[in-house]
This record gives sequence, structure tokens and C-alpha cells, in this order.
Amino acid sequence: MNADEVSIYELEKVDAEGSVLLCGLPDVGLVGIISASHIIKELGMKEVGYIDSDLFPPLVVFHQGDPTYPIRVFRKDNLLAILSETALPPESLYPLTRLIVNWSKEKNISMIVSLGGIGVPNRIDIDIPKVYGASSSRKLREMILQNGVSLMEEGFLVGPYGLIAKHSKALDVPNLILLAESFPNYPDPGAAASAIDTLKKFVPISVDMKSLKDRSDEIRMNARELMRKTTENMQKMGKSQEYELPLMYV
Repeated sequence: MNADEVSIYELEKVDAEGSVLLCGLPDVGLVGIISASHIIKELGMKEVGYIDSDLFPPLVVFHQGDPTYPIRVFRKDNLLAILSETALPPESLYPLTRLIVNWSKEKNISMIVSLGGIGVPNRIDIDIPKVYGASSSRKLREMILQNGVSLMEEGFLVGPYGLIAKHSKALDVPNLILLAESFPNYPDPGAAASAIDTLKKFVPISVDMKSLKDRSDEIRMNARELMRKTTENMQKMGKSQEYELPLMYV
């Protein structure tokens, strides 16, 4: 499937009707990437496709000596995950997010879950980051409240997850957004752990959190450069606008 200049390639036919799609894209605290990567490893998810474009950086990712695409699609049973291991140029976000939502619509995905972070200045003083939820679906908003998750009632969401939310609303694809309190400019495995714990309330997955917590320092060290490039791109997107209130509610 192609959406303008970005294409998705299936390594095998993906019959995903009724499945849940997790999105782990670079954003605040790399929460989505850390969360999705941990889930993929813990569940032993299989690579079933990849996404490529001339708009992406000219690179490949090596895993055990094997060059792979930096944005890949994984699957196990009724769970799919899209994981990006590279920072995404702002100009690639519109066609990429449109492709993700169009593909989800075509495959009759039951729900897209956007896992991300929301930067808070006092993160260093927070032991267990709080998670906020949002959705264009009334049913999912009700589930957010029923599961004891705080609803993100007002504000902006800038970047890939904002675009996924917008495209999902236009195509009537259920989209659940889970945002954990996070360091704005540092990789945050603690926020990722909170995001996964909250995800479990909506998606029945069995994921051990001990290895994520044990590897926190290693993850922070390994993800520093990705976080730096992601922060540069977020600044170009006007990410700081998330800390404003919409004019209607001022």
C-alpha cells in the first residue's frame, strides 16, 4: 500500500481483521519506542512487514549483523506493532501517518493504540508517572474513565500521534491515545513502564516489566542520540504548543 511517498510492504499476507495495532513512534521521552520495543521482545512478535520512503533518513539498522529497515511491522496473534528505530523528519509525518491509518482501515483493525509521553517539568520528583488517555471514539473514552485513567480533556497534541488521531477521526478508525508523564528531552523507561501497565487495562497482554526496569540505565544510554535527533525534529514541529490551551477554553 502507498500513501503519497511512503509505502508499506508485507513480508507475508497480513490478515489483521479485529487486531489491535500498537504504534511506537519517536516522540516525547521516546515512550512509544521503548514501550513497543519491550512488548515486541517480551511477546516474541514476528516481523511481518516494513515501511519505507525516500523521505526517511538514508540508513539501515543492523541487528545481529543483518541490515533491516528502521520502521518495521510486527505481529503475534491479534496484536500488531509498528516500531520506528529512527527519528522521523517532519516532512515524512503526514504521508506516514496517513498510510498507517489507511492500512488499518483496509485491514479492519479494531483499534490503533498510540503510546507516547507528555513532558512534565517536575518528572524527576515523580516515582510512578501518571498516564492520560484520549480518543475520538465515545466508547473508548468511556473505557478510559471506567479503567480509572485520567482523560486528557483539553490541549493540543503535536506530532505523529496528533496526525494519527486526526486521520483516524476522518476515517472512523478507533484510536486510543495513552500518554505517560515523561522527561521532555530524555529517554524515559519509567514512563514507558507506566504506559505498558495502563495498556494492559485495554489489551490483554502478559508482559513482564522486570527486565525493562533492570535495563533502564542501559536504555537511557543507548537511546541518547535518537532522543537528541527526535528533540530537534519536535522543535521543528512546534511541539511546545502542546503546553498551551486551545483559545476556546482560555
